[in-house]
Amino acid sequence: MSKRDFAWYEDPDLKNLYIKSASNAMRGYHAPIVHPKITFTGTNSLTDLTILLGAYLTEDEKRVLIVVDKDLRKFGEKVAKKLKELRNIDSRIFDNVIPEVPLNTVREAVAICEEYDPKVIIAVGGGSTMDMAKVIMIYYEKPEVNVNTMMAPSYLGLRKKIFLLCAIPTTSGTGAEASFNAMVTNTDRDPPKKVAVPLYEICPDYVVLHSDFTKSMPPYLTMGTGMDALAHAMGAYVLQGSTVYTDIHNLKATEMILEWLPRAIKRGNDLEAREQMLMAAFIAGVGFINTNAAGIEHSLGHSFGGIFHVHHGISVGIFLAASIAYQSKVTDRFYDLAKIFRIEKEGKHRDQVLRKLLEALQDFMKKINAPISIKALEKTQISKDDMEAKKEELINYAFNDTCTLFSTRKLDPPQIWKIFETAYENKIDDLMELYYM
Repeated sequence: MSKRDFAWYEDPDLKNLYIKSASNAMRGYHAPIVHPKITFTGTNSLTDLTILLGAYLTEDEKRVLIVVDKDLRKFGEKVAKKLKELRNIDSRIFDNVIPEVPLNTVREAVAICEEYDPKVIIAVGGGSTMDMAKVIMIYYEKPEVNVNTMMAPSYLGLRKKIFLLCAIPTTSGTGAEASFNAMVTNTDRDPPKKVAVPLYEICPDYVVLHSDFTKSMPPYLTMGTGMDALAHAMGAYVLQGSTVYTDIHNLKATEMILEWLPRAIKRGNDLEAREQMLMAAFIAGVGFINTNAAGIEHSLGHSFGGIFHVHHGISVGIFLAASIAYQSKVTDRFYDLAKIFRIEKEGKHRDQVLRKLLEALQDFMKKINAPISIKALEKTQISKDDMEAKKEELINYAFNDTCTLFSTRKLDPPQIWKIFETAYENKIDDLMELYYM
């Protein structure tokens, strides 16, 4: 492979540069707040978006590419019908959306764009669908771009061919509808590698949060995507890149998820719970992306989930307690999270408060039937020997993940492996050892 095939954050020199860029001094110089222009909520939200598009597009521009996966094509068709009936907007559906967004399937969609010339892309789905739509826009407008070099402050000058990017989430977890990040699997590499593409310009312009698109989620998916949202909020809150703006979002999202996720899992047709979880995931999305990254539970979860094919939300959830425990040695921010879990800190040493927080987090995960450790996984059985056999791959994947750059406490390969070992059972005493070491 050539140097072009590697992501910039895999370069040791650039790693150090970007760690410095997250310092308080640097963030005082460059810290933009990025989020969608308008987020439509409520039962009229899809109609609101359609009316806006009808006003924005001229008659000869009314062409929309709807990106949706095959299992959710009915939702794409619902959007297409609304566009046509209400504002006579034409659309085509691209449904070859594959998890992890392989680059070769992105190129299929780009070929359709070159023939159809859409002026708007609407992503209807979960994180992979929205990531697919973002990367389609990049490659359609800038076919020669190398996504491996994309940093958030990079600017490509998009919106020349695709005027608007819109997102309608069908899960309550990824926050992709509110973020300027996309994950894509670089199939040009051998072996293929999932890389992050952070770019301010790919944040969706308009978002629809409508419970009709999430109420059919089964309990397991509701739980998994909800854990992803919780990991976004809690994981990002302890990062060094936090600001007043991100704190507001991450703390409120944590509070909302603890309140509403159990109800959404228990009763899928509880529309109030669905609406609140959609909002919580959106708020967490704004919170973590403006912190610069998700927490280190995501770098560990990306590695573990990618190698052992475990659902993303489940993977990052397993490493959330370890992420907080490890970083709490050098930050007091876990106190604010403990307060949300109604843990009193008066008269307690900091390690006692942390222990109570970790216990409360695991109790919540048990309450919603989320596996609290690798050993507790039911759908995928993974032994310690399985992990040992993949040790180097697990470590390298996590170490070279963009989220690792933003750890509040320096995270090197030996510490990464220690966390993997701890997460196998996630015993409280072992988690506390991450804090003490």
